[in-house]
Amino acid sequence: MGEENLTKSKERVAKYGEVFTPQWCVEMMCNQLEENSPGAFMPEKTFLEPSCGEGAFILEILRRKFANCKNRRDYTVALRSVYGFELLDDNVAATIRNITELCKEYFKPTKAELEIINDHIIQCDALKIMKFMGEYCRKENA
Repeated sequence: MGEENLTKSKERVAKYGEVFTPQWCVEMMCNQLEENSPGAFMPEKTFLEPSCGEGAFILEILRRKFANCKNRRDYTVALRSVYGFELLDDNVAATIRNITELCKEYFKPTKAELEIINDHIIQCDALKIMKFMGEYCRKENA
């Protein structure tokens, strides 16, 4: 999918509300986070992208985290700290593929690191998961 192509089809937009965030906007939002939260992209900081699409935010977050990595352990910590939920299975596959390709620019991912990537990008309905998590937390804190 190209930079300017923010949808895959009219049908997907109508059925799922699927519209992708342009790269310039992803970068701007990450820049604002970095300005307001120094150290936000350190390897150990946790991120959850509840509607990750093909991984635009996750990829930008990992690029910034990888820039703060000093050794191989840091890269693994960075991978472990990023999670993505996505409704559509083709987007899950694309995100996993895109993260794997990004990793190859920095290091050769081990089998264990590839498992982390696969385990941390989850096909699900984030709205249902978030609702469940909210209800669970309320019960735990009651």
